[in-house]
Amino acid sequence: MRSRAALAFAFLAGCASQGAGLAGDSGGAGGAPPASAPGGGGVSFGGAQDIGDFRAILDRGELPGPDTLDANGFFNEHFNAPAPAACGNLLCITPGLSVGRDWLTGAHQATLQIAVESTLDPATIKRLPLRLVVVVDHSGSMASDGRLSKVQVGLHTMIDHLQEGDQVALVEFDDQVDVATQFTTDHAKLHTIVDELTPRGGTDIFAGLQAGFALLGDEPSSTTQNRVIFLSDGLASSGDTSPTDILAMAEGHVARGVGLTTVGVGNEFDIHLMRGLAERGAGNFYFLEDATAATEVFTEELDYFVQPIALDVQIDTTAGPGYRLGESVGSTLWQAQDDAQRGALLIPAVFAASRTTQSGGLGRRGGGSMIFIAMTPTTGNTGRVADITLSYRQPGATARTVQHVALDYASDPNETPEQPYLSSPQMAERYAMYNMFLGLRAATRSYDPSCAIQILQATRSHGSTWNASHEDPDLAADLELVDKYLGNLTAHPVVGTYPDGTAAPSAPPALGTCVADGTPPPDHGQGPEPTPIDPDTHDVVGCSAGGASGGLPVLIAAIAAIPLRRRRRF
Repeated sequence: MRSRAALAFAFLAGCASQGAGLAGDSGGAGGAPPASAPGGGGVSFGGAQDIGDFRAILDRGELPGPDTLDANGFFNEHFNAPAPAACGNLLCITPGLSVGRDWLTGAHQATLQIAVESTLDPATIKRLPLRLVVVVDHSGSMASDGRLSKVQVGLHTMIDHLQEGDQVALVEFDDQVDVATQFTTDHAKLHTIVDELTPRGGTDIFAGLQAGFALLGDEPSSTTQNRVIFLSDGLASSGDTSPTDILAMAEGHVARGVGLTTVGVGNEFDIHLMRGLAERGAGNFYFLEDATAATEVFTEELDYFVQPIALDVQIDTTAGPGYRLGESVGSTLWQAQDDAQRGALLIPAVFAASRTTQSGGLGRRGGGSMIFIAMTPTTGNTGRVADITLSYRQPGATARTVQHVALDYASDPNETPEQPYLSSPQMAERYAMYNMFLGLRAATRSYDPSCAIQILQATRSHGSTWNASHEDPDLAADLELVDKYLGNLTAHPVVGTYPDGTAAPSAPPALGTCVADGTPPPDHGQGPEPTPIDPDTHDVVGCSAGGASGGLPVLIAAIAAIPLRRRRRF
């Protein structure tokens, strides 16, 4: 691989004049809207709906760790104009292809992009009456950094936006569980309970969540939308604190038809647990970084996250004869199969995406979910990139609707075009969004601040160049995040040594020494180290990414000691 610093290429091209070929067929139960139904939009796969945690860490002048940057949340903060949903069903699979160069390494980059679009106009959704259980953590840890006050703002907003016929029960817990009210339509009573929430005691997440599910019973009503909304900082300290046990308990109730949406708050919480509960619970995860976010979630998102539009969604992908499936980003539910030739995504429920226009403001959630899969060419041109099958059932139905789509590419898959090949106009913003995510993720995975700085500078350079010709407000907002990240990195003087006593670099190295030329870094007495960047995972292994132990620099930073699982400490 050539040195990244020696590569000079400009990503100024528009979309390719001819897209990748698409062929498909579909079939299933009746009741589908017409293929040309107006007002359709994107679809959310559930899970994280924002990167509010990542943004809040940057706003505090701190350094985010890799677990705070969720791919699904990042993509949901971008509005991507949906491709025409022309399959004739409620949901349509719309694959795309980009072929160009990786913004960081300059290496050949071919990416299969999978999105699901709907012919359903989100503005026309008429949701069923709610039978909603709100489970609120008011433990002592919720007193920190205004966590409980953010929750209270959100709940007051939610109560004010309930519709006629909606019923709400409220469970409050610390190390004890109290059913504050059974199902009621009395808004004044609910407001009073929320006002009286006071931080105290430990945090028994298992018991609190279990009590919330119990209120909906073993056979939830089919005439209402049955959902638990769980609000917490996610720090289990009492009762059964095992994340595995908590997830298993929740999955048992979800299997009976109860949805689960989680809302996280605070500077420190178990983000894996909160996201995992939502992913397995046919629901969404939101982070309340401030009171404004609390208001946005319970106004702009409430009608969308409480009612799925399709259930038991499965996407099966088979690589064409000349390709292998590489890393996928966009959902932790993706499972690779059969020696990189097949992969599958099983999603409990999908939701209509709430955003219908581009916006660069805070709280950009609601744009819709996407999957990006790196495609590795293995032979000469065969024409076929991938075969994809979508299947799902509509709420209340047992029959499954099925759609098959084939994606073709006429050019040699081993050749890198001088300008990026984009299979459709929609791929322009998706290609940029994907590369911005890879750059930000690589920075969070680097323990070496010098490398992180160089990674972000390269990402910013390419992103700015692209945006100069494409004018994407969401990409502009991403660039603001990059600038804030760079400012936080450069604000903290960092000194230190490697384990063998060798001085760590005091000035940013050339990017090539971080991520490009394939030459292993110095041994530093810790044994051989791998290639600086893994082209499949984008782990910046030469900069001690991914938590590898061999040859890591031991660095002392002039910042507060903070857990590595939440944000990066140098």
